[in-house]
Amino acid sequence: MPHAARRHTPYYLSLCAVTKKKSIRPPTLNDVAREADVSLATAARVLRGDDYPVTADRTERVLKAAQKLHYVPNLLARVLKGGSHRSIGLVVGDMSDPYFGEIAQAVSVTAQSRSLVAMVANMHRDPELEIMMCRELLEHRVNGVILAGGGFDQVTHNETLANLVRRLQRMNIVVVALTERNLPVPCFSADNEQAGRMAAEQFLASGHSAVGIIVGPATSEVTRKRVEGSRAAFALAGVIPRVVYTDFSDTAGEDALDALVKAEPRITGIIASGDNVGVGVEGRLRAIGRRVPDDVSVISIGHTYFGRLAYPKLTAVDVRLAECSAAAVNYIADTLDGLKPVSPMLAAVSLVEGQSLRRVRDQPPTIRVSRRSRATS
Repeated sequence: MPHAARRHTPYYLSLCAVTKKKSIRPPTLNDVAREADVSLATAARVLRGDDYPVTADRTERVLKAAQKLHYVPNLLARVLKGGSHRSIGLVVGDMSDPYFGEIAQAVSVTAQSRSLVAMVANMHRDPELEIMMCRELLEHRVNGVILAGGGFDQVTHNETLANLVRRLQRMNIVVVALTERNLPVPCFSADNEQAGRMAAEQFLASGHSAVGIIVGPATSEVTRKRVEGSRAAFALAGVIPRVVYTDFSDTAGEDALDALVKAEPRITGIIASGDNVGVGVEGRLRAIGRRVPDDVSVISIGHTYFGRLAYPKLTAVDVRLAECSAAAVNYIADTLDGLKPVSPMLAAVSLVEGQSLRRVRDQPPTIRVSRRSRATS
């Protein structure tokens, strides 16, 4: 090719030419054995760290060969041959929700400390997809499964999931849950009834009586527990809260707030069952000209970093996500190690003060949602 033509050759053509080269396969155990001039069995014993006696000279040759070739063991193949590869699968409800991000962080960190590999599966709050993810984790030969999905229909497909869980358990796969569900598994969760009750008691202590509750689907056990706790606390004070059930979509807080305000225009306090909902509620209140907490107070159940970054910072009930997640991993690891695991118990919740709760003094003005404000939100 003439010099001038080479100078104007598009970069992508050169790149395509490179990619057409024969791909380089990863080195195998056979390659290591050949490089070290030892038998395949000897190479395998050295790299597995077996107690079988191998001379120092051969051990050194195998290790140097593996380093030279950048050899990485095929863990799946090892498992299929009856070897050991400790791993757990975490099934989360929605990876875009910071609630599940904090769970995944705690699970992965604790798993690493217990020599476990954590794999995360996203079920998108779809109960059928949750079942599919569990089946795929079974195919990957995991040693444990943590069900962390929440905020979705936990009734319709529950029997199918329960049967699958029993199958996993028969295969010695340890299954636990991070939410209260009607499943035959240990549960590592905060006391959700106490969480709902604590939020309600804070509003009552601050003088609120026109209150509302925004929660997830009614088919969720967590939702049922939280609503029960809140209603019981309000009932002792003769207060009947308005309850709006919603999903946990991006606009859940905004849409639920409009429904709540329509039902109770003079509302002064809102319990949000989730920081993403609480943040949405705060944003919608600003859009309709209401100040938080001067006009309407908000308490969220969760206490994730998302709620801590909100403005104003959400007052929240801490449901101990990291603590419960770590306890679930340790339960699986202890069981795999032949130790007696700590029995699961509901974790006590606590209130974390923010800037979204005020004490009621004067009767606030009626909240009205205009078409104009809705259009500009």
